[in-house]
Amino acid sequence: MIETTPSLGFTEAINAAASKIFQIKGRSRRSEFWWTHMIVYLLSTALTPVPIFGGILNLLVIPLKIRRLHDTGRSAWWWGIGALIKISFVVYILYSSAKLALNGYEFEDYDSFVFEYIVLKGILFIGAIAIYDVFLLILCCIDSDKGENKYGPSPKYIDKEIV
Repeated sequence: MIETTPSLGFTEAINAAASKIFQIKGRSRRSEFWWTHMIVYLLSTALTPVPIFGGILNLLVIPLKIRRLHDTGRSAWWWGIGALIKISFVVYILYSSAKLALNGYEFEDYDSFVFEYIVLKGILFIGAIAIYDVFLLILCCIDSDKGENKYGPSPKYIDKEIV
């Protein structure tokens, strides 16, 4: 018989996330994921004048996102796809900017180059990133796999043998 353990409270969830801050292996519950993300969001918002801190906080929750995906039976590659899209966007913007600078801004139609290569494609990349982030969020909302999966035992469901 499978039994469900109660949700983690705020303190329990933050302690669970902090104790496994650099751990990618294993699984994490939704309560651990949501409470930690709430704290990261609030701190990132409060530290907006110093964006490097928000960036560091967001990097620190990557292992938690991966463990949350593991809890639903999904590979870390689901997170990796989004990272590849974001890296591609940065590389593309750097490439377009370098192309502009190396040509000394002497294009026949400078405005259409900027609009087509930077603005339009930038909007497409940002749209793809936003859609993927929503998709990843939906994956993190899905309930845990009951019982053990290839990433370890369930932190939520405990298999009790009938005696």
